[in-house]
Amino acid sequence: MGLLFVNIFTGFQRRSTKPGCVIDEVDGADKAEHFRSKQDGYVSLSFDTISSSGGNGAVIHYKPEKGSCLQIDKDDVYLCDSGAQYVDGTTDVTRTVHLGTPSQFQKECFTRVLMGHIDLALAVFPPGTKGTCLDCLARRPLWM
Repeated sequence: MGLLFVNIFTGFQRRSTKPGCVIDEVDGADKAEHFRSKQDGYVSLSFDTISSSGGNGAVIHYKPEKGSCLQIDKDDVYLCDSGAQYVDGTTDVTRTVHLGTPSQFQKECFTRVLMGHIDLALAVFPPGTKGTCLDCLARRPLWM
């Protein structure tokens, strides 16, 4: 699945530097589906691709629509959550990238989210613990 996202993001980076070239969130979702459909054993998408730029990345199960979606901006964070059904299994891959040079604030935010992932991954908790009881571990770095 890594090659899929390399193809998508490389294409976005090349196009985003061309004057007058506009790539929106729907284009991003369409491109993910296009590359997936070329893979061996592809059957269909397993869910609608979440392709979101900037603040839309924080919207749970966001679905872009032509005419009201954002452009994918090389100066902002881009999130792509894409999954497909193949003859031998199902995938669900989420990647968050920056196609340009992130600001110091964006780096800080990304780092704090990573810290939360690490805190949660290292946590030892009893079986049956509800996710709502663990949420604070992932959010702790955001509150610092």
